[in-house]
Amino acid sequence: MKKNILFILTFIFIISSIFSVELRIRNIARFKGVRDNQLTGFGLVVGLKGTGDRKTTVFTNQAIVNMLKRFGIADPVNQIRVRNVAAVMVTANLPAFAKKGDKIDVVVSSMGDARSIDGGVLLQTVLKGLDDNIYAVAQGPVSTGEGSLSVNSGNIINNRMNVGRVPNGALIEKEVPVSFMDDKFNMYLLLSIPDFTSAYRITDVINSQFWGDIANAVDASMIRIHVPFDFQNNPVEFAAAIEGLYVEIEEKSWKVVINERTGTVVMGADVAIDTCAVAHGNYNVTINVTRQLSQPNPFMPGASAMVYSDSKVKVEGGGDQLVTLPQGANVQDLVNALNVLGASPKDIIMILQAIKAAGALHAEIEIM
Repeated sequence: MKKNILFILTFIFIISSIFSVELRIRNIARFKGVRDNQLTGFGLVVGLKGTGDRKTTVFTNQAIVNMLKRFGIADPVNQIRVRNVAAVMVTANLPAFAKKGDKIDVVVSSMGDARSIDGGVLLQTVLKGLDDNIYAVAQGPVSTGEGSLSVNSGNIINNRMNVGRVPNGALIEKEVPVSFMDDKFNMYLLLSIPDFTSAYRITDVINSQFWGDIANAVDASMIRIHVPFDFQNNPVEFAAAIEGLYVEIEEKSWKVVINERTGTVVMGADVAIDTCAVAHGNYNVTINVTRQLSQPNPFMPGASAMVYSDSKVKVEGGGDQLVTLPQGANVQDLVNALNVLGASPKDIIMILQAIKAAGALHAEIEIM
């Protein structure tokens, strides 16, 4: 009996090591309170070459009048004939621990009917948070990458010219206080992807490293950590020690990400599919999954029968085209077969969505 148990435990360890990877805690979790804050502002981009907002964009004219009044220039609205100015929304993320004088990137997006804001200059724009306080001021030349070309399905497409960036274009004027340890000397670790197994393993690693029961998993996404007495006056050192610990995390390949605009499909190679049949346009997909029993050789100690899946996938395209996938086929094999038959990205996306709706796709579909 002991030999059988040892064999089973060894087998489980080998299997888990194949489908798992060691990662630092800093790569899969963050401390509660350490987060970005969103900033927004309204501004004007000037210096455009006749590609700005037209007169019908009323708020642009109003913004120009208000700006001119700040400089002591009174100009009636009906006299404004400017095509070199565009009204824009300016957005940015204020990172945690950012100090006064630090610089951050900003994104500039046209609000009116400007054809392009490339080459323009963003005038001084205040950026506010949800509390309506000013945290940063943005200004500088806007770059959209105009003139760059990208190829999509054989078509040449111009880059978007009414959205641009100002690298290091905003100066931090107000700091956001960050507190990652409460009054009872507790820190809270938040997992990027909630998972009970990962929360348990992280808790076990922390308790093993610091020789005590200081970590406790509250739920699948949060772990409460009591800071030891030796680190209570230096929480940064303790947080760094926690982030540097390695934990074994199972690799997850259960998601299929679809970008319908570009026709991009990204998935884990091991996403499984069950028995189903799909008819879409000129394409017929038949998936047949049967359960097989594998018997061990006689007189093998600790061995037992194992059940495995035998998948047969047949994909038919327009005309007499036919592609038969190998046994044990997965979603990647299905997509490759459809590509061989010349299926468009839209066809592939619709077929995957139909298989998911039928409950035969063991993965989460995320539409971008």
